[in-house]
Amino acid sequence: MNLIKEKCIILKKIKYGESDLIINALNKDGAKIGLIAKGALKSKKRFVGGVLDPTHYVLLAYRPKKYSMSEGQLYFLEEAQIINDFTGIRSHYDKLQLALYLVDIVYKVSLEAAVDSQECFNLLGNALKALSTAENIGVLKTQFEIKFLFQQGVLPQDLFVEPLLKNPLIHYEKAGAELHRSESIDFDSLRSRTQDVVNHYVESAVL
Repeated sequence: MNLIKEKCIILKKIKYGESDLIINALNKDGAKIGLIAKGALKSKKRFVGGVLDPTHYVLLAYRPKKYSMSEGQLYFLEEAQIINDFTGIRSHYDKLQLALYLVDIVYKVSLEAAVDSQECFNLLGNALKALSTAENIGVLKTQFEIKFLFQQGVLPQDLFVEPLLKNPLIHYEKAGAELHRSESIDFDSLRSRTQDVVNHYVESAVL
């Protein structure tokens, strides 16, 4: 049986049994896929170097036939290869915590079998890329959240902040500079309000 190969971002990793791992990943269509990596914790060749850690951008190869278990329908993961591990994220505690926060948000709201959510994949990938070299991660976090809410169609009118919406995440510094030049925007209030809206949306999505 031919393997399916897809470029994905790892969202979640869970130990299962003595040596297996359950992996949730986001593919380029924005669909969340579940996989089981049999013997991953004992293998010295197939899944080395933390390749299956959350936030990693990887090439996965898995069998198209699903495996039924209490956690749902999972594909058999055969191989994984790192494309980008965003090394800079793991050099700083706050960056790593923010990266895990971003993938957790996407994990909670993404759906299996999605076919038209490429924007979510691109947004997360661009955020991780920007974060790996970012200095002002506070601006980047709020910009991601506002773009995320906009993509999901739930951005309140008072959070339509043009500098954060129009600028790509990689240009978060430019967006931040435009924010600080605006006398009508209090960034601390904006950050707090945005966080509250994201929390409410994510909580409602998982109910």
